[in-house]
Amino acid sequence: MLSELFIDNFVIIKRNHIFFEDGFNVLTGETGSGKSLILESINLLLGKRADKDIVGRFADKTVIEGVFELDNKAKNILINNGVIFDEDDNKLIVNRTISKKSSTLRINGRVANLTILREISPILIDIYNQGDSNAFMNKANYIYLIDNYSNDNETIDLRKMIKALVNQKNECLVKYNNLNLSDEEIIRERDLIKYQIEEIEKIDLFAINEEEIDEEYKKINNINALRESIEAAKEALDNSDYDVNSVSSMLGTILSEINSFSDIDSRVSEFYNRLSAVNDEINDIYSDMDIYQESLIVDPERAAELEDLIEHIYNLKRKYGSSIDEIISYYDEISARIKELDEIEDLRKNLDSILKDIDQELEENANKLHDIRAKKSKVLEENINKSIKDLNIKNGLFKIDFSKKENIDTTGYDEVDFLIRTNKGEKLKSLTKTASGGEISRIMLAFKEIFADFDDVDTMIFDEIDTGISGRTAQIVGEKILDLSTKRQVIAISHLPQIASLASNHILISKEDVGNFTISSTQKIEDEKRILEIARLIGGVNITDITINSASEMLTMAEELRNERQ
Repeated sequence: MLSELFIDNFVIIKRNHIFFEDGFNVLTGETGSGKSLILESINLLLGKRADKDIVGRFADKTVIEGVFELDNKAKNILINNGVIFDEDDNKLIVNRTISKKSSTLRINGRVANLTILREISPILIDIYNQGDSNAFMNKANYIYLIDNYSNDNETIDLRKMIKALVNQKNECLVKYNNLNLSDEEIIRERDLIKYQIEEIEKIDLFAINEEEIDEEYKKINNINALRESIEAAKEALDNSDYDVNSVSSMLGTILSEINSFSDIDSRVSEFYNRLSAVNDEINDIYSDMDIYQESLIVDPERAAELEDLIEHIYNLKRKYGSSIDEIISYYDEISARIKELDEIEDLRKNLDSILKDIDQELEENANKLHDIRAKKSKVLEENINKSIKDLNIKNGLFKIDFSKKENIDTTGYDEVDFLIRTNKGEKLKSLTKTASGGEISRIMLAFKEIFADFDDVDTMIFDEIDTGISGRTAQIVGEKILDLSTKRQVIAISHLPQIASLASNHILISKEDVGNFTISSTQKIEDEKRILEIARLIGGVNITDITINSASEMLTMAEELRNERQ
């Protein structure tokens, strides 16, 4: 539930810290006092994009922070969505800081983005504004509402099975369409594939090492320069000319110089032995380089062969894949495809048989799912009809209409519409096209009450759901909200005393002029202050002893009702 809402420098709100309670919370206040700002701040906590104009004139930034108390189920859902909690802490703190230049979002103290906030917000709060589009006013959602009603495992399992079968059928249809060819098309495709296979098979791709081929090609193309380089290296190591210093001649001179001292000093002997080893290694290197130089023979035929091979590989890459592995993969695909073409009639018959089996299984499971939905719908109809009559729509009638789709999809074959009649003599018509604002509000309240046991939302907010109703109907709506608050936290913005009096936590929103500013503020009201506010809701600006007595009596009766429902 939403336990705290902190608002700083938001339009005309200088600083408000509102504490909500479990059960029924109500916000009241005169028109223009700032009730809509409270709702707007909550919407920002749920991921609504911020307008820079919301920054008030009391500071250079707006801060809105909400504290949510979660049960373990909601906490685990949020953890799976990437939200991090401190150990053994079930508090979720959402903070939005907005300035003219930038804005930041923190969830439990860590920087986050609006996408994550929007993903988790449906778990936190469900807001109903009169006239807003919601799940109950969107025909596309009706099948899911019925399936989720009572959360039975059989419905879940059937939906999963049907989805898997539809996906399997679609895969088979793709394969079948690939085989749905005329004799001429088969001949043309087979000829093309054979040409591609023959082109690829001109070289043994499995035995090719591109690095080795490139290395050999570079060597052949640079063989003369390589021979010259080896010859120069050999001459530097050992030159027969007397007046040319080579590595070998210089080492020979050094060895002669220190040889006579080897017997005198063991350290000199060590130098001599190491230099002798170097000299031997140089002689070996010279010999190996000489043999290597003899092997460097210009081979124009091999150069041309490698050039053709590299060009062929390039052409294959251009047509069939950017690497040899991709070409091999494509080769495997077309080899399998030509096998399919050779066995096309047998494959068609086999796919026909598989598709018939899938269709039969789909029909059986869709029928089972329809039967479950039909039973659920009868119970749902009864409960909704009872609830709307309780809400003083005496001639109201709710019905769930089923029709059959032409094809079974992942939801089965059921097409569903919610039909409603609010007055005697009227025809049933789609919920999306019916009822006045006040009637729609009550119908939505009925739906929310019925589905409250089957969703994961802890907090419901009703923004002036009482618009268009009064008298006994207002009392009934208030009692229905009170009943709903025994299952969920309810926050209602209301202007009717019958509803406001039933709340256990009453927050008054007011505004006043302070110097050059108009400031909106909130306070929890109890006792005399609450009686005066209820009296204002009853009688308007002119509060009399009669309205005060009526307000006091209304609050007393409301307390008795709350005690009855606890």
